[in-house]
Amino acid sequence: MRVPDDEPLPQAKDESVTVHGMAGCEPGMLADWLNRTDQRLPGPRATVGASPQVIVDISGPADVLRAARRGLPDGAATAEALAVRLQRAGRVVAVGPPGRRVTPREWTAACFARGRNSIAVARADPSLCTELQVGSWWEADWKWRMARRAALVNPPLARPILRRHAGLAGDVAFWQGVRSAASRREWRRFTTSSYVVLCYHRLAGEMRPGQERMDYSPRRLRRRIGLLRILGWRPLEPADLVDFHSRSDAVLPRRRFVLSVDDAFADAVQPLSRLGWARPQVFAVTGSTGGTASWLAGEPVADWPELVALARSGAVVGSHAGEHVSLVGLQDDRLLTDLVDSLGILREHLPVPVPMLAYPHGRHDRRVRAAAVAAGYLAAYTTRHGRNGAGTDVFCLRRMQPKQDESLTTFLWQVVAGEKRPPPFRKWGAGLVKHFMVLDPGPRRRRAR
Repeated sequence: MRVPDDEPLPQAKDESVTVHGMAGCEPGMLADWLNRTDQRLPGPRATVGASPQVIVDISGPADVLRAARRGLPDGAATAEALAVRLQRAGRVVAVGPPGRRVTPREWTAACFARGRNSIAVARADPSLCTELQVGSWWEADWKWRMARRAALVNPPLARPILRRHAGLAGDVAFWQGVRSAASRREWRRFTTSSYVVLCYHRLAGEMRPGQERMDYSPRRLRRRIGLLRILGWRPLEPADLVDFHSRSDAVLPRRRFVLSVDDAFADAVQPLSRLGWARPQVFAVTGSTGGTASWLAGEPVADWPELVALARSGAVVGSHAGEHVSLVGLQDDRLLTDLVDSLGILREHLPVPVPMLAYPHGRHDRRVRAAAVAAGYLAAYTTRHGRNGAGTDVFCLRRMQPKQDESLTTFLWQVVAGEKRPPPFRKWGAGLVKHFMVLDPGPRRRRAR
């Protein structure tokens, strides 16, 4: 596929664009895997992220494709990049019949070529990385990441598993292609640089009925954040966080974390003032500051003098919107007004306001994200679990939410792996093997003696 790049992207939305994936040449493990992923459509998704489908070709109006291709290199990853650009322009992207039928060997070769070309696409337009496979390293769960890393370090050792799992084989081939074209800094940025965000709410330690999952002991918080410090973890400054996501060559040192607290309850002020070194990020509902929380049994909310004092102790105060309601359900004008006014109130009361947002209840979609950008915020947090890497959208940042009744092992697992609970250690090996042996090629034949 090759289209010229000399025309602007038409704004009409009445003509759809079709993407094409791959299919197996014959029934079997590869065909089952590709058919399963093809059922998950890449077209309008509520949140930002890479499509699970492998896109190898794209068809549609020639003038639309010509304009969308501007500045992109030709290659195996170009179709995927075009699909992202067209989606962002409001085009309807549908899934068509497979563009290629491949054997297992051709499948891994195609994935390798996509990975290699993805680096050229990322260099041409770094903003696309949040929705391309090259930015999806931290989207996978810990088992997949561990198997991928092991296969990249020692391919012969992983070969028996790759023969039994077409998806993993294609994924490893893709990242082998990325590594073959990327510089050391680019490889470090996409596969190593990451950070975890911890999210808390009440810090009273009272454990009132109905609030057990929202409250956390200040003493336990101080001890566990202090343990991270002893283990070499350091807080990530807001400016460094934004810089990491906005600069295409930025990398992070290992062991970085963010401590965030939603709702700005009055009981959180004193505990956080003792953790100024950790640069806690506190998100206030600006319409309820100094009052009570209608969303949590009328709990007292910190007032502006308390928040100013907290900011002077080292904390960062951001917005939790003007009202603690789901932004997804608001009309466009009210949504934008709520976010703009909330940021304006922060700037009015704080000596050094930080334009960062935590979506109420973590609920967001592309429309809410666009409103946050238009309102002037630089980053926004959700409540989705996981670590954040270079391919994570800065307006869809993921957070972990430790609970009071969880053990120290679980807490450390959440910090390191970015997942809710650690595996049962006595069974993790068997579980890992079972996970990657799901697509069994069939019963083995006994050798004739």
